[in-house]
Amino acid sequence: MGWRRRTTARKGSRTVRNGVAASIVVLLALVMVVIGVGGGFLLTRSKIPPSLVSSTAATTVKVASAPFDDSRSVTLNVTLGQSATITSPVSGTVTRIAIRAGGVLKSGQAAFDVNAQPMLALHTSVPPYRSLTSGMRGTDAAALNAALRRLGQGAPDSDWMTWDTITAYNALARSVGARQLSRDSGWAIDPGWFVWLPADSVTVKQVAVAVGRRIDAGQDLFTTSATTVKATLPKSVADIVAGNRKLTIDKREFDVPDGTVELTDPAILAAIDGSTAFRMASLGGDSAMTAGTGSTSGGDGSDGGGTVSVSYSWRLARPLTALTVPPSAIYDASPGKGCVSVDGTPTPVSIIASQLGKTMVAVDGETMTFDHVDVIPRTAEHCSVQGG
Repeated sequence: MGWRRRTTARKGSRTVRNGVAASIVVLLALVMVVIGVGGGFLLTRSKIPPSLVSSTAATTVKVASAPFDDSRSVTLNVTLGQSATITSPVSGTVTRIAIRAGGVLKSGQAAFDVNAQPMLALHTSVPPYRSLTSGMRGTDAAALNAALRRLGQGAPDSDWMTWDTITAYNALARSVGARQLSRDSGWAIDPGWFVWLPADSVTVKQVAVAVGRRIDAGQDLFTTSATTVKATLPKSVADIVAGNRKLTIDKREFDVPDGTVELTDPAILAAIDGSTAFRMASLGGDSAMTAGTGSTSGGDGSDGGGTVSVSYSWRLARPLTALTVPPSAIYDASPGKGCVSVDGTPTPVSIIASQLGKTMVAVDGETMTFDHVDVIPRTAEHCSVQGG
């Protein structure tokens, strides 16, 4: 019995030792496996494909290019003229009023009905003062032809009153239901045929008549707010990118040549007069007005002689190709100009914008473009003669 107990004890001790040894062997095996896998990974790691390795030295950087039109808001200082009083060209009873205070009346529209006949409103640069018939010539005939052409009618580009003038006027009158020239009238047009406006578009300040009231020729119909005389660009536009621009006024675009200081084009001034932004500014109270003669203009600008600040959007007529470079790449900088080093070669650029630690530049010609630049210039050679 004692021998069996000793034998059993020795077998138990041997079993424990064997289990510990097995565990150690397994642990060592796992360690060796991990080392082997790691070593194998290091030995068999794939190399980066040559196409993904930059061929540019670390001292240069790729540049990105994109169209740049320098679209931004510009505030015009609009100089106002005097308000105007519009009178009736005929006598009769007012049967309809098509305008209201604060509204806009444009050349070619009907303002009133007198004796159930719509009265055409028309702006001519020379107010009508005589009867015109075919074959007559003068500045008033030229002004009438020009007014009809602006409204899309086929009037002649001359200072002659012709049959084409008559046809163009009748087409415009017919579009609003106004009286047309005929054989009975001798095909003649005189000051009584339309309501004369001082501009292509006017803002109505106050209506002086009412439906059902009898009026006489020459009687006041309504007064207008002051119209624009000119629009001045602020001095700050000197900081913008040089180039011809497109000015957008109520979705219409107008050309503004580079270097323009004042806008006096009648088409632009008419668009400003008729724009929502101008009406809001001119009717917005004294805070929107600046007196031009030391006196305080009226809140609606109708007293004249003042200015109104109005903002519109504009952009470069021809977008530039903008290249993005690090600021450190620019040297020999002057206002709006500078140089960059491309493989050690000085290249003139125009500095057009800076943002988020990047500088946008443009080159003077397509042949001078580049796709990389030295991060730190490798030359100090002057290039402002080429770059301006």
